[in-house]
Amino acid sequence: MSPRLKISKYVIERLSQIDTEESTGCLYGLMYDGILLVVGLSLELFEKEKNTYNQLLLNLPAEIELCGVIKFSDCLTIENKTKEILQDVDITDNPLVIIISQEKDIKAHFLVHDKFEETSYEVMEKDELWKQFLHVRLNTILPLTCEATIAGVKNILQNKRKKIASGQVSFHIDGTAVYLFGIASDVGVTGTSTEANIGELIDSMSAEQPSKKKKVNIHSLDIVPVNLVMKTTKDILSDKLVKTAVKMMTTQRKPAFCISMPLKVDTLAMIHRNTKLSELYTVLVEAACRSLRLLESVLLEQLGQEGIGDGAGLRLPETFHYLPEQLGHFLTRVVPKAIPDESMERERIQLHEQLALPTDKPMFRRGNAYTTYGGRLVNPHEALPLPSSGPNVTVALVRGRYTYHHYMQDNFNDDGWGCAYRSMQTIFSWFRYQGYNTTNIPTHREIQECLVNIGDKPTTFIGSRQWIGSTEVMFCLETLLGVQSRIIFANTGAELQSYTPELIHHFQKHGSPIMIGGGVLAHTIIGVEYNSEKNETRYLILDPHYTGADDITTVVGKGWCGWKTSDFWNKTAHYNLCLPQTRPCI
Repeated sequence: MSPRLKISKYVIERLSQIDTEESTGCLYGLMYDGILLVVGLSLELFEKEKNTYNQLLLNLPAEIELCGVIKFSDCLTIENKTKEILQDVDITDNPLVIIISQEKDIKAHFLVHDKFEETSYEVMEKDELWKQFLHVRLNTILPLTCEATIAGVKNILQNKRKKIASGQVSFHIDGTAVYLFGIASDVGVTGTSTEANIGELIDSMSAEQPSKKKKVNIHSLDIVPVNLVMKTTKDILSDKLVKTAVKMMTTQRKPAFCISMPLKVDTLAMIHRNTKLSELYTVLVEAACRSLRLLESVLLEQLGQEGIGDGAGLRLPETFHYLPEQLGHFLTRVVPKAIPDESMERERIQLHEQLALPTDKPMFRRGNAYTTYGGRLVNPHEALPLPSSGPNVTVALVRGRYTYHHYMQDNFNDDGWGCAYRSMQTIFSWFRYQGYNTTNIPTHREIQECLVNIGDKPTTFIGSRQWIGSTEVMFCLETLLGVQSRIIFANTGAELQSYTPELIHHFQKHGSPIMIGGGVLAHTIIGVEYNSEKNETRYLILDPHYTGADDITTVVGKGWCGWKTSDFWNKTAHYNLCLPQTRPCI
């Protein structure tokens, strides 16, 4: 019997936007409660052998598997290569084939007994996806000691995968007394009921309302930390055999250069909240093995390079997890430590093409990696109701992630003078989290030092409580980030509305927050709404003058982040706006 079919809203949106000459793509999904949920897709670029679906699977969270094929065609025809892909589908006995017509109509079929049966599907909305599913993040460090050869690395990591897969490890869920461990062909659970599921455990760990009742979005996901614990008991006979083998190797072979490094396993699994803890063990084993394969590929690629044959120039692999807003699922990349992002541009371009993502802005640089943002609010405007829509209404918003910076944060009292500094920090965070740079968000003192170093301010400015304006923000962005900005001068607050088309263009093209200063106040504009019929403009304002805790209910409910009419601006004050510009890159 074929499973019920659901398709993530993210996948539906990406399919509607894809304009490709490729004829075939792959679908990725997971199973739960008799339902196949499609969460991802890729274009199958057959001429690029490295970028195949088998390799891409290693970059996806465990439990997400190949589930079918996309055909960009008006008819259902299956070539040999497509058949090969369908034969690799293990998640279901009935692989899925989705047909996308030139008009972007979507039809789904299951392959049942070598015949295609059209099936209906439901669309899972984005909020529902993050509400029903959570992520488990496994972290551990495994020692790696072996010969500095391709064969040496392959053998040692294959042995580590075998050891993990054979049940010789346990897993501990951080913050709980729960341990998962392998017993022969079974799985044991301690610290809670064997029938408990992961969602119940998360709810019991939280002092807030249950996760399924609170608002969960892409910036506030449930991620459960887990550690791997190696068993200490050993098989005495196998231990003797290993020692004998080592003696034979050292006496019969020439000495080789040796690699000795800590190998950090950092991997994710995407699971439904109803998943039983007893079922989590095998998921974590698969996640660990995927991570080891990614780590292995980075080490082998380096060993194959000229000049690293002895392992002396080998760099530690670094793991980064990414969650681009268009993607709808995590993607993990492992790269050599300290290799500049600029030198990996070609690899990122291929990844963007394979995932059918835009190629004019970065998504997989180090700065794009998913983070917890130090407890600050991320994109608080997303908690607001959607603005009105209609044929006469144009809405343009900030695009991407930023953190809300305001008075009194970081235990630093800047009440009454630091609003422009805080607005600049918000802008800085936007450039960092969009991957344009990895520079830390500057403190007030570092901003002052920058202005002194470029000759804009005297040395007495450092450590003072003096204001800055949009021009100083522009200088700092250019000096610290290399970002060019455009300055708009408005003689009065009433004149601001005449610049509405330029603000709309800015958000549509660049998407970065705008700093505005007038009189003695500075604010951050993160969106505009223009009603052409009424000739009225509303501004989405992020107010840096807030002095309270980072509580989204207060920030939104009290209007510290909210829509303001033109009356918000002082009709007689001069205003300067700093519009940071972006440049196409990847």
